Amino acid sequence: MPALALIPSDGPSERQLAEIEAGVRAGVVADYLAAQRAGDLLGLLAAEYLASRIDESTPDGPRLADELADLNQPAAA
Repeated sequence: MPALALIPSDGPSERQLAEIEAGVRAGVVADYLAAQRAGDLLGLLAAEYLASRIDESTPDGPRLADELADLNQPAAA
């Protein structure tokens, strides 16, 4: 989805909302991984904080904080 999108006056559609949410979640994961590679503790904490805020706003959805935590687990053999 482009950074700027026209939203109808009656609000975004379910598809638009899903695309926006997926983009935000992917951005948080990308920021977390970039901070991890760079050894940027502040960047890691910022991504974890954003993940917790997203999780609070979508209690029925998949937990982004869990996704970030899983990135630190070694891959199963």
